[in-house]
Amino acid sequence: MKNTFGNNISLTLFGESHGEAIGAVLDGLAPGIPVDRDEIARYLTLRRPAGAISTARAEADEFRIVSGVFEGYTTGAPLCIMIPNADTRSRDYSKTAELARPGHADYTAECKYHGYQDYRGGGHFSGRITAPIVAVGAILISALRAKGIKIGTHIASLAGICDRSFDESRAAEEIDALNSTAFALLDPSLEEKMVSEILAAKADLDSVGGVLETLVIGMPAGVGEPWFDSVESMLSHALFSIPAVKGVEFGGGFALSEMRGSEANDALRMTDNGVITETNNNGGINGGITNGMPIRFKVAIKPTP
Repeated sequence: MKNTFGNNISLTLFGESHGEAIGAVLDGLAPGIPVDRDEIARYLTLRRPAGAISTARAEADEFRIVSGVFEGYTTGAPLCIMIPNADTRSRDYSKTAELARPGHADYTAECKYHGYQDYRGGGHFSGRITAPIVAVGAILISALRAKGIKIGTHIASLAGICDRSFDESRAAEEIDALNSTAFALLDPSLEEKMVSEILAAKADLDSVGGVLETLVIGMPAGVGEPWFDSVESMLSHALFSIPAVKGVEFGGGFALSEMRGSEANDALRMTDNGVITETNNNGGINGGITNGMPIRFKVAIKPTP
């Protein structure tokens, strides 16, 4: 079972949905990075289920940092975060232990682990395992922010309702606004419509999917590698590890296939602040390497099984 991602900094996940605890180990962090426990708690709160539009499982996500941090700063040793599981209700799964739920990993887990896997709540395949990713992500986001790099994500579409796209000329302002709200929309007036669609599907014992769009600003030009460790391939590797993600596209994505080269190419222009591109159809990446423009990508989220 492969549970580690990353090279210079690596992330290892552990735990199962209904086990004693879930968690993550970050290795390779430099010493002296501030670790704000309130910031970690805030991001975990944003991840936590929100009423009738989310799962009924309610976890406090009271995390513990058990190594790698001393007096509020990273020590350079492996940083381990643990999150206890409380609202498990494992008996709910005893009657379906030998059933393969459509859309879940029950069948494929059986094929690979031959009945030794923890089936309760999806075990190690559960979306619950994203909680420690969020916790360590809060630390890394803070470290990136200190270097002028900001990341924001909004619901680009849900059940056919489309939010407007990022305005790159106001990117920093829009990212700050998104990171302070629980229902991330660039046009907040759409929230009621989207929530109504979610609740309508729930009333039919069904669910809806959507698309998330992310913008990263402040990345310097020259980061990444050609071929197998390109910025796109590394990000995609991580993004497809989230159970519900079924599609990733950068910049114009699949729409580029319908353009002529003269439309899709991003013309270069020199400014007082350096080289920029007139458009950003390639999502801030050329040849697998950042070009200094905002990195833009979308992920498609399948409906919850």
